[in-house]
Amino acid sequence: MSLTHKEARRILEILDHTTHLDFLEVRIGDTTLTASKSGTIQRSLEPAHSSASPAKPAPATPSVLVTSEPEVAEGLVAVRATMMGTFYRKPSPDQPSFVEENAMVEAGAPLCLVEAMKLFNTLASPVNGRVVRIVAQDLQMVQRDQLLMIIEPETR
Repeated sequence: MSLTHKEARRILEILDHTTHLDFLEVRIGDTTLTASKSGTIQRSLEPAHSSASPAKPAPATPSVLVTSEPEVAEGLVAVRATMMGTFYRKPSPDQPSFVEENAMVEAGAPLCLVEAMKLFNTLASPVNGRVVRIVAQDLQMVQRDQLLMIIEPETR
């Protein structure tokens, strides 16, 4: 038995909406879903089962660097993550970025991807305008509602 995308998304939604949980680990069959609201996950260095060989240190786990968000000035549009996941500036590794800073974008144009559990979500520009700043770092974990980009709307 394994965990489906729908089940994983539902579990993450439950974690996101609870006030009494900050960390969750779910094991179903040989699938493990580990999630943390703070973005950092502490794993035990103890092996899952005992063995005759000495325990090796666990490999380093990725962590999230939490910094204060830049302020979004009045009149500018904040593009925020719709879910927790990995931020991608490119549609694939061998293609150019969707957008660069100072690039003009049209409403509905793709800006980036956020991936969780192999489910890729495209974030589109909410307005016509110019990308003032790309705040999120490519290939880094982002949290739901985290500021990704700032767009200056086109004036007519």
